[in-house]
Amino acid sequence: MKHDSDEFPGSGSAIRNPSESTGPSRRDVLAMMGAAGAGVVLAAGKSVAQSPAAAPRIIDVHHHIYPPEYTKKNVARFVADAPSTTADLFTSWTPHTSLEQMDQNGVATAITSMATPALWIGNNEEARRNARECNEYGAQLGRDFPGRFGMWGALPLPDVDGSLKEIEHVLDVLKLDGVGVLTSYDGGKLLGHKQYAPVMDELNRRKAVIFVHPTVSCCGHPDPMVAGPPIELPVDTTRTIVSLIYSGTIVRCPNLRFIFSHGGGTTLMLYSRLGSNRIATPEDKARIIPNGFIGELRKFYYDIASVPVNPAAMAAIFTALPKDRILFGSDIPFWKIEPIATAANQFNITPGELRGIQRENALTLLPRWRS
Repeated sequence: MKHDSDEFPGSGSAIRNPSESTGPSRRDVLAMMGAAGAGVVLAAGKSVAQSPAAAPRIIDVHHHIYPPEYTKKNVARFVADAPSTTADLFTSWTPHTSLEQMDQNGVATAITSMATPALWIGNNEEARRNARECNEYGAQLGRDFPGRFGMWGALPLPDVDGSLKEIEHVLDVLKLDGVGVLTSYDGGKLLGHKQYAPVMDELNRRKAVIFVHPTVSCCGHPDPMVAGPPIELPVDTTRTIVSLIYSGTIVRCPNLRFIFSHGGGTTLMLYSRLGSNRIATPEDKARIIPNGFIGELRKFYYDIASVPVNPAAMAAIFTALPKDRILFGSDIPFWKIEPIATAANQFNITPGELRGIQRENALTLLPRWRS
Protein backbone atom coordinates (compact mmCIF):
# COMPACT_ATOMS: atom_id res chain seq x y z
CA MET A 1 0.00 0.00 0.00
CA LYS A 2 1.25 3.48 -0.85
CA HIS A 3 1.29 6.08 1.90
CA ASP A 4 1.64 9.84 1.81
CA SER A 5 5.05 9.54 3.40
CA ASP A 6 6.26 7.54 0.39
CA GLU A 7 8.67 9.30 -1.90
CA PHE A 8 7.62 9.92 -5.45
CA PRO A 9 8.78 7.16 -7.75
CA GLY A 10 10.98 7.83 -10.71
CA SER A 11 13.59 10.42 -11.41
CA GLY A 12 13.56 14.16 -11.73
CA SER A 13 15.68 13.94 -14.87
CA ALA A 14 12.74 13.56 -17.24
CA ILE A 15 12.96 17.13 -18.46
CA ARG A 16 15.73 19.37 -19.64
CA ASN A 17 15.90 23.09 -19.25
CA PRO A 18 15.26 24.55 -22.72
CA SER A 19 18.21 26.93 -22.24
CA GLU A 20 20.51 23.92 -21.94
CA SER A 21 19.32 22.19 -25.08
CA THR A 22 21.61 21.47 -27.96
CA GLY A 23 18.77 19.94 -29.94
CA PRO A 24 17.02 21.11 -33.07
CA SER A 25 15.95 24.69 -33.59
CA ARG A 26 12.34 25.82 -33.55
CA ARG A 27 12.34 25.72 -37.34
CA ASP A 28 13.67 22.16 -37.29
CA VAL A 29 11.09 21.14 -34.70
CA LEU A 30 8.18 22.51 -36.70
CA ALA A 31 9.51 21.02 -39.91
CA MET A 32 9.69 17.62 -38.26
CA MET A 33 6.18 17.91 -36.88
CA GLY A 34 4.75 19.03 -40.20
CA ALA A 35 1.75 21.14 -41.02
CA ALA A 36 -0.53 18.12 -40.87
CA GLY A 37 0.87 16.94 -37.58
CA ALA A 38 2.45 13.91 -39.16
CA GLY A 39 5.57 13.86 -36.99
CA VAL A 40 6.51 13.78 -33.36
CA VAL A 41 9.59 15.25 -31.71
CA LEU A 42 11.51 13.53 -28.96
CA ALA A 43 14.28 14.46 -26.59
CA ALA A 44 16.83 16.84 -28.03
CA GLY A 45 18.33 15.61 -31.25
CA LYS A 46 15.97 12.66 -31.74
CA SER A 47 12.92 12.12 -33.91
CA VAL A 48 10.49 9.36 -34.68
CA ALA A 49 10.35 8.01 -38.21
CA GLN A 50 7.39 9.60 -39.94
CA SER A 51 5.36 6.49 -40.61
CA PRO A 52 1.66 6.15 -39.72
CA ALA A 53 2.45 3.71 -36.91
CA ALA A 54 5.14 5.87 -35.33
CA ALA A 55 3.86 9.39 -35.90
CA PRO A 56 0.72 10.16 -33.91
CA ARG A 57 -0.80 13.60 -34.28
CA ILE A 58 -1.35 15.77 -31.23
CA ILE A 59 -4.70 15.97 -29.43
CA ASP A 60 -5.02 19.26 -27.55
CA VAL A 61 -7.46 18.77 -24.66
CA HIS A 62 -7.25 22.35 -23.33
CA HIS A 63 -8.32 24.70 -26.10
CA HIS A 64 -10.83 27.50 -25.58
CA ILE A 65 -13.35 28.87 -28.04
CA TYR A 66 -15.33 32.10 -28.04
CA PRO A 67 -18.68 31.82 -29.86
CA PRO A 68 -19.17 35.26 -31.45
CA GLU A 69 -22.65 36.13 -30.18
CA TYR A 70 -21.98 34.86 -26.67
CA THR A 71 -18.65 36.68 -26.63
CA LYS A 72 -20.16 39.94 -27.81
CA LYS A 73 -22.66 39.85 -24.92
CA ASN A 74 -20.08 38.90 -22.29
CA VAL A 75 -16.74 40.35 -23.31
CA ALA A 76 -16.77 42.93 -20.50
CA ARG A 77 -17.09 40.08 -17.99
CA PHE A 78 -14.22 38.21 -19.62
CA VAL A 79 -11.88 41.20 -19.32
CA ALA A 80 -12.96 41.88 -15.74
CA ASP A 81 -12.22 38.25 -14.88
CA ALA A 82 -8.71 38.50 -16.35
CA PRO A 83 -7.60 42.12 -15.85
CA SER A 84 -4.31 41.69 -17.72
CA THR A 85 -6.21 40.90 -20.94
CA THR A 86 -7.97 43.11 -23.46
CA ALA A 87 -11.23 42.59 -25.30
CA ASP A 88 -9.36 41.83 -28.51
CA LEU A 89 -8.00 38.58 -27.05
CA PHE A 90 -11.55 37.22 -27.01
CA THR A 91 -13.25 38.97 -29.92
CA SER A 92 -10.45 38.19 -32.39
CA TRP A 93 -10.71 34.42 -31.88
CA THR A 94 -12.09 32.48 -34.85
CA PRO A 95 -11.91 28.81 -35.82
CA HIS A 96 -9.29 29.76 -38.40
CA THR A 97 -7.00 31.41 -35.83
CA SER A 98 -7.02 28.10 -33.96
CA LEU A 99 -6.55 26.01 -37.09
CA GLU A 100 -3.60 28.11 -38.20
CA GLN A 101 -1.75 27.39 -34.95
CA MET A 102 -2.83 23.76 -34.97
CA ASP A 103 -1.52 23.19 -38.49
CA GLN A 104 1.78 24.91 -37.73
CA ASN A 105 2.42 22.81 -34.64
CA GLY A 106 1.21 19.32 -35.44
CA VAL A 107 -2.13 19.43 -33.62
CA ALA A 108 -4.68 17.28 -35.39
CA THR A 109 -7.63 17.75 -33.03
CA ALA A 110 -8.56 20.28 -30.37
CA ILE A 111 -11.12 19.39 -27.72
CA THR A 112 -12.60 22.79 -27.05
CA SER A 113 -14.11 24.26 -23.92
CA MET A 114 -15.41 27.41 -22.32
CA ALA A 115 -13.01 29.19 -19.99
CA THR A 116 -13.69 31.12 -16.81
CA PRO A 117 -15.90 33.04 -15.91
CA ALA A 118 -18.95 30.87 -15.42
CA LEU A 119 -21.93 30.88 -17.76
CA TRP A 120 -24.12 31.56 -14.71
CA ILE A 121 -24.28 35.16 -13.48
CA GLY A 122 -27.18 35.00 -11.07
CA ASN A 123 -29.94 33.81 -13.37
CA ASN A 124 -30.64 30.14 -14.08
CA GLU A 125 -32.53 30.70 -17.32
CA GLU A 126 -29.79 32.91 -18.74
CA ALA A 127 -27.17 30.34 -17.76
CA ARG A 128 -29.13 27.59 -19.49
CA ARG A 129 -29.37 29.69 -22.66
CA ASN A 130 -25.64 30.43 -22.51
CA ALA A 131 -24.77 26.76 -22.12
CA ARG A 132 -27.02 25.68 -24.97
CA GLU A 133 -25.71 28.42 -27.27
CA CYS A 134 -22.07 27.55 -26.60
CA ASN A 135 -22.61 23.80 -26.89
CA GLU A 136 -24.50 24.09 -30.17
CA TYR A 137 -21.73 26.31 -31.50
CA GLY A 138 -19.07 23.79 -30.47
CA ALA A 139 -20.99 20.90 -32.01
CA GLN A 140 -21.39 22.83 -35.27
CA LEU A 141 -17.68 23.61 -35.25
CA GLY A 142 -17.01 19.89 -35.24
CA ARG A 143 -19.34 19.40 -38.20
CA ASP A 144 -17.82 22.30 -40.14
CA PHE A 145 -14.25 21.02 -39.66
CA PRO A 146 -14.46 17.23 -39.45
CA GLY A 147 -11.75 15.66 -37.36
CA ARG A 148 -10.39 18.96 -36.12
CA PHE A 149 -12.63 19.99 -33.21
CA GLY A 150 -14.35 18.16 -30.38
CA MET A 151 -15.82 19.76 -27.25
CA TRP A 152 -16.21 19.45 -23.52
CA GLY A 153 -19.85 20.46 -23.18
CA ALA A 154 -20.51 23.43 -20.90
CA LEU A 155 -22.90 23.12 -17.95
CA PRO A 156 -24.91 25.95 -16.35
CA LEU A 157 -23.68 25.25 -12.80
CA PRO A 158 -24.49 26.06 -10.03
CA ASP A 159 -27.96 25.39 -11.50
CA VAL A 160 -28.18 21.65 -10.79
CA ASP A 161 -31.49 20.96 -12.55
CA GLY A 162 -30.35 22.87 -15.62
CA SER A 163 -27.04 21.02 -15.60
CA LEU A 164 -28.74 17.62 -15.46
CA LYS A 165 -30.82 18.57 -18.49
CA GLU A 166 -27.78 19.89 -20.34
CA ILE A 167 -25.81 16.72 -19.61
CA GLU A 168 -28.49 14.79 -21.46
CA HIS A 169 -28.31 17.19 -24.40
CA VAL A 170 -24.51 17.23 -24.47
CA LEU A 171 -23.99 13.48 -24.29
CA ASP A 172 -27.11 12.02 -25.90
CA VAL A 173 -28.03 14.59 -28.56
CA LEU A 174 -24.84 16.44 -29.48
CA LYS A 175 -22.63 13.46 -28.55
CA LEU A 176 -19.77 15.66 -27.38
CA ASP A 177 -16.64 14.27 -25.75
CA GLY A 178 -17.60 14.91 -22.14
CA VAL A 179 -18.39 17.91 -19.99
CA GLY A 180 -16.36 20.94 -18.96
CA VAL A 181 -16.79 22.54 -15.55
CA LEU A 182 -15.03 25.14 -13.46
CA THR A 183 -13.30 24.45 -10.16
CA SER A 184 -15.89 26.41 -8.17
CA TYR A 185 -19.11 28.36 -8.49
CA ASP A 186 -21.41 30.66 -6.58
CA GLY A 187 -18.95 32.31 -4.25
CA GLY A 188 -16.51 29.45 -3.89
CA LYS A 189 -18.53 26.22 -3.74
CA LEU A 190 -16.01 23.65 -4.89
CA LEU A 191 -16.88 20.58 -6.96
CA GLY A 192 -17.07 18.31 -3.92
CA HIS A 193 -19.84 20.47 -2.40
CA LYS A 194 -22.97 18.48 -1.54
CA GLN A 195 -25.04 20.78 -3.78
CA TYR A 196 -23.35 19.29 -6.84
CA ALA A 197 -23.68 15.64 -5.77
CA PRO A 198 -26.62 14.93 -8.16
CA VAL A 199 -24.51 16.18 -11.09
CA MET A 200 -21.53 14.05 -10.08
CA ASP A 201 -23.75 11.03 -9.56
CA GLU A 202 -25.29 11.37 -13.02
CA LEU A 203 -21.89 11.82 -14.67
CA ASN A 204 -20.64 8.80 -12.73
CA ARG A 205 -23.57 6.76 -14.02
CA ARG A 206 -22.57 7.74 -17.54
CA LYS A 207 -18.84 7.11 -16.91
CA ALA A 208 -18.24 10.60 -18.26
CA VAL A 209 -15.00 12.47 -18.81
CA ILE A 210 -14.94 15.75 -16.88
CA PHE A 211 -12.54 18.51 -17.93
CA VAL A 212 -11.96 20.87 -14.99
CA HIS A 213 -10.82 24.43 -15.64
CA PRO A 214 -9.88 26.81 -12.82
CA THR A 215 -11.56 30.05 -11.94
CA VAL A 216 -10.97 32.81 -9.39
CA SER A 217 -12.79 31.58 -6.29
CA CYS A 218 -14.09 33.36 -3.24
CA CYS A 219 -10.78 33.57 -1.46
CA GLY A 220 -8.60 35.87 -3.51
CA HIS A 221 -6.27 38.28 -1.69
CA PRO A 222 -7.33 41.96 -1.77
CA ASP A 223 -3.85 43.13 -2.76
CA PRO A 224 -3.92 43.18 -6.59
CA MET A 225 -0.19 42.44 -6.73
CA VAL A 226 -0.71 39.02 -5.16
CA ALA A 227 -4.21 38.23 -6.41
CA GLY A 228 -5.99 37.29 -9.61
CA PRO A 229 -5.53 34.53 -12.18
CA PRO A 230 -1.74 33.91 -11.92
CA ILE A 231 -2.10 32.78 -8.31
CA GLU A 232 -5.79 32.00 -7.85
CA LEU A 233 -6.31 29.74 -10.86
CA PRO A 234 -3.74 27.07 -9.89
CA VAL A 235 -4.73 27.35 -6.23
CA ASP A 236 -8.43 26.86 -7.01
CA THR A 237 -7.57 23.70 -8.94
CA THR A 238 -5.89 22.43 -5.77
CA ARG A 239 -8.88 23.41 -3.65
CA THR A 240 -11.33 21.51 -5.83
CA ILE A 241 -9.14 18.38 -6.01
CA VAL A 242 -8.98 18.34 -2.21
CA SER A 243 -12.74 18.96 -2.06
CA LEU A 244 -13.52 16.06 -4.39
CA ILE A 245 -11.29 13.68 -2.44
CA TYR A 246 -12.20 14.60 1.13
CA SER A 247 -15.91 14.99 0.41
CA GLY A 248 -15.94 11.32 -0.55
CA THR A 249 -17.00 12.14 -4.12
CA ILE A 250 -14.15 10.14 -5.66
CA VAL A 251 -14.95 7.07 -3.55
CA ARG A 252 -18.69 7.41 -4.22
CA CYS A 253 -18.25 8.00 -7.95
CA PRO A 254 -15.46 5.67 -9.10
CA ASN A 255 -16.42 5.91 -12.78
CA LEU A 256 -15.69 9.62 -13.09
CA ARG A 257 -12.67 10.40 -15.23
CA PHE A 258 -11.29 13.82 -14.36
CA ILE A 259 -8.84 15.95 -16.34
CA PHE A 260 -7.35 18.77 -14.29
CA SER A 261 -5.78 21.78 -15.98
CA HIS A 262 -2.21 23.07 -15.76
CA GLY A 263 -0.77 19.90 -14.25
CA GLY A 264 -3.12 20.07 -11.28
CA GLY A 265 -2.18 23.59 -10.23
CA THR A 266 -0.30 23.69 -6.92
CA THR A 267 -1.44 20.24 -5.80
CA LEU A 268 1.82 18.34 -6.28
CA MET A 269 3.84 20.93 -4.37
CA LEU A 270 1.44 20.57 -1.42
CA TYR A 271 0.57 16.89 -1.56
CA SER A 272 2.23 15.91 1.73
CA ARG A 273 0.44 18.71 3.59
CA LEU A 274 -2.87 17.89 1.92
CA GLY A 275 -2.49 14.22 2.78
CA SER A 276 -1.94 15.02 6.46
CA ASN A 277 -5.34 16.74 6.78
CA ARG A 278 -5.95 16.77 10.55
CA ILE A 279 -9.68 17.40 10.28
CA ALA A 280 -10.37 14.02 8.69
CA THR A 281 -10.31 11.18 11.22
CA PRO A 282 -8.10 8.12 10.67
CA GLU A 283 -11.28 6.16 9.94
CA ASP A 284 -12.33 8.72 7.32
CA LYS A 285 -8.90 8.59 5.72
CA ALA A 286 -8.96 4.80 5.57
CA ARG A 287 -12.26 5.04 3.69
CA ILE A 288 -11.61 8.12 1.52
CA ILE A 289 -7.90 7.79 0.72
CA PRO A 290 -7.12 4.09 1.16
CA ASN A 291 -4.03 4.39 -1.05
CA GLY A 292 -2.86 7.64 0.48
CA PHE A 293 -3.49 11.11 -0.93
CA ILE A 294 -0.91 10.73 -3.67
CA GLY A 295 -2.54 7.44 -4.61
CA GLU A 296 -5.78 9.29 -5.27
CA LEU A 297 -3.99 11.96 -7.29
CA ARG A 298 -2.57 9.27 -9.56
CA LYS A 299 -6.08 8.23 -10.59
CA PHE A 300 -6.71 11.55 -12.36
CA TYR A 301 -5.56 12.91 -15.72
CA TYR A 302 -3.71 16.21 -16.06
CA ASP A 303 -3.10 18.47 -19.01
CA ILE A 304 0.20 20.32 -19.28
CA ALA A 305 -1.09 23.66 -20.58
CA SER A 306 1.48 26.34 -19.62
CA VAL A 307 3.62 23.83 -17.68
CA PRO A 308 6.38 22.69 -20.11
CA VAL A 309 7.98 26.14 -20.13
CA ASN A 310 8.62 25.68 -16.39
CA PRO A 311 11.14 22.81 -16.12
CA ALA A 312 10.80 22.50 -12.34
CA ALA A 313 7.03 22.14 -12.51
CA MET A 314 7.26 19.68 -15.39
CA ALA A 315 9.82 17.61 -13.50
CA ALA A 316 7.43 17.39 -10.54
CA ILE A 317 4.70 16.06 -12.83
CA PHE A 318 6.99 13.45 -14.37
CA THR A 319 8.23 12.40 -10.96
CA ALA A 320 4.88 12.23 -9.17
CA LEU A 321 2.42 11.01 -11.80
CA PRO A 322 2.17 8.06 -14.15
CA LYS A 323 3.12 9.27 -17.61
CA ASP A 324 0.01 7.67 -19.06
CA ARG A 325 -2.07 10.22 -17.12
CA ILE A 326 -0.45 13.26 -18.75
CA LEU A 327 -2.17 15.01 -21.68
CA PHE A 328 -1.19 17.76 -24.10
CA GLY A 329 -2.93 21.11 -23.61
CA SER A 330 -2.31 24.55 -25.09
CA ASP A 331 -4.75 26.94 -23.34
CA ILE A 332 -5.53 28.91 -26.50
CA PRO A 333 -6.01 31.91 -26.63
CA PHE A 334 -4.20 32.64 -23.35
CA TRP A 335 -1.16 30.74 -24.61
CA LYS A 336 0.01 29.83 -28.07
CA ILE A 337 0.59 26.24 -29.07
CA GLU A 338 4.16 26.78 -30.29
CA PRO A 339 5.94 27.32 -26.93
CA ILE A 340 4.19 24.31 -25.41
CA ALA A 341 4.91 22.04 -28.37
CA THR A 342 8.51 23.24 -28.67
CA ALA A 343 9.21 22.88 -24.94
CA ALA A 344 7.87 19.34 -25.14
CA ASN A 345 10.80 18.64 -27.46
CA GLN A 346 13.02 18.87 -24.39
CA PHE A 347 11.32 16.04 -22.51
CA ASN A 348 13.91 13.36 -21.82
CA ILE A 349 11.42 10.53 -22.10
CA THR A 350 10.96 7.57 -24.41
CA PRO A 351 9.34 7.93 -27.83
CA GLY A 352 6.37 5.88 -26.60
CA GLU A 353 5.90 8.11 -23.56
CA LEU A 354 5.95 11.22 -25.71
CA ARG A 355 3.46 9.70 -28.14
CA GLY A 356 1.29 9.01 -25.11
CA ILE A 357 1.36 12.61 -23.94
CA GLN A 358 0.77 13.97 -27.41
CA ARG A 359 -2.03 11.61 -28.41
CA GLU A 360 -2.35 8.05 -27.11
CA ASN A 361 -3.24 8.91 -23.50
CA ALA A 362 -6.10 11.09 -24.72
CA LEU A 363 -7.38 8.26 -26.88
CA THR A 364 -7.95 6.11 -23.80
CA LEU A 365 -10.55 8.72 -22.81
CA LEU A 366 -11.65 9.67 -26.33
CA PRO A 367 -11.64 6.53 -28.48
CA ARG A 368 -13.77 8.13 -31.19
CA TRP A 369 -10.71 10.10 -32.34
CA ARG A 370 -8.66 6.97 -32.95
CA SER A 371 -9.61 6.73 -36.64
